[in-house]
Amino acid sequence: MGSSVPTLDRLKAKWFLPMDGSAPCGVPCHRAEGSEPGLSVSTDHNAVTPLIDGQAYMAQWHDHVVALRGASDAELYHAGWRFEAVDTLGATSGGPDALADAEGTKAAGARCYPLLCRSIGVNRFNLPSVVRLREQGVSTACLDGRFPPAGSNHQKFAVMKSATGALAMLGSVDIAKPRWDTPDHCPVDPDRDPKYGKQTHETGVLIVGPAVVDLEKTFRDRWNDSTRHLGLEPLWPKQPPIATPYAAAPAAGTHSVQVLRTYGITSKALGYSWSPSGEFTVWASYLNAIRRAATYIYIEDQYFLPFDWPPCYSRGGLARETDLIYQLGEAMKRGVTVVIVTPTNAEDPTHLYQKYQRDLGVNYLIGVRAGGAAGDVVVAALKSGSTDVYVHSKLMIVDDEFTLIGSTNVGQRSMSHDSELHAGIVDSAGAFARALRTAIWYEHTGRDAASLEDPATAIGLFRDDVAAGARHLKPYPVDPLAVYPPAPGSRPPPIGHERLLRLLIDPYAGPPGLR
Repeated sequence: MGSSVPTLDRLKAKWFLPMDGSAPCGVPCHRAEGSEPGLSVSTDHNAVTPLIDGQAYMAQWHDHVVALRGASDAELYHAGWRFEAVDTLGATSGGPDALADAEGTKAAGARCYPLLCRSIGVNRFNLPSVVRLREQGVSTACLDGRFPPAGSNHQKFAVMKSATGALAMLGSVDIAKPRWDTPDHCPVDPDRDPKYGKQTHETGVLIVGPAVVDLEKTFRDRWNDSTRHLGLEPLWPKQPPIATPYAAAPAAGTHSVQVLRTYGITSKALGYSWSPSGEFTVWASYLNAIRRAATYIYIEDQYFLPFDWPPCYSRGGLARETDLIYQLGEAMKRGVTVVIVTPTNAEDPTHLYQKYQRDLGVNYLIGVRAGGAAGDVVVAALKSGSTDVYVHSKLMIVDDEFTLIGSTNVGQRSMSHDSELHAGIVDSAGAFARALRTAIWYEHTGRDAASLEDPATAIGLFRDDVAAGARHLKPYPVDPLAVYPPAPGSRPPPIGHERLLRLLIDPYAGPPGLR
């Protein structure tokens, strides 16, 4: 990277997708055609504020939902994988829970549209929430079951709008009890729910400006699609389409935003009306950014899985070219340093399978480095004292120029199967990506921001802190015997690994020519 800030046109041409149908590395780049007017290729003059960890995100969500009360033409759109009665301001705050926030806002005259996932994994949380919201007057609360088999609607975002302004929030944060935590990640915190709360690292953003309209269109695409009559539950009364004017979202800052989505290919009976073609722009954007990286790639990810079994990185053709782990290895060969923060475990009983698949990818990158790559790889996990901090963040920062943030994990489920939402962000002032990296690394390392400004110096310090187990960092505990192709003494996959991976853990509903 040079010392001067590239022009906005150069940044957008480098990091944003053209949305013209072209295929970076073979992944088609086009929007799903919904019932609303099409999304912008990207928008300029936004103000994007980072929200690191659940405490900060939920406090902002609470404040802006409550601010709609009494406002003219107020509307709340909330799309969630999981949405429940979490104390958004902390368990000891004495404040209302998230469902009460929405109920109070509806009672004050706002139109509220909670759109929650109806998948097996979260229906036991979301169904009681919908029942309660409807009992309290939020008759538009719905479960959305339109996704490929074994999938989910994993988008996590909200739009708050009124006659006086609009904003949007998106990221990794579910408005749910397991996601409330502070940057200190204390092993015992009275403000976390004592039964369901856990130490969890999250990232999200608050957006003001023209990008809010693209996020509103994304919500309305889902809500207004003709399949809502069967795809939204309860089935009666049928939900009418949203027909109010779009948000007024004037220029607000120096950030340009590209809204990116995943919708897997499925039949119209099981998905949205556009499901036969799907959308894979998050996947294409990750591939594009990795291929354009020159100095470093920083990833925080809950899954970090190489695609498919046998892993796509071990094959030829488009299957290999479209695998993010393979492309990270190619970036290392060019001299790029790859830094990864990922969890040591999983939140469900498939831990053994997830860990094995993740370790295959980590060992592949370690092997690239051992093979003489000019770049390096650093793989870390998070801790607080002697306990692990669960990495739920879904984030990539590249070369202090480009940020990808949202709900999408590194794995073929998120990139090709479930509905997902991400934002690509560049800054004409050249500050956003660096400021976000230094803020997150300050949390992880405890080092002052000035020492983290220069990325080359900061990467060296980060590497040292991982090795030393400083502050919240520790080396990721990779199993050195989990390798593919198999080598003498290597560990075979767990029983049923291929079948379980493809059917449940990391299914694929992407373009058929890539598998």
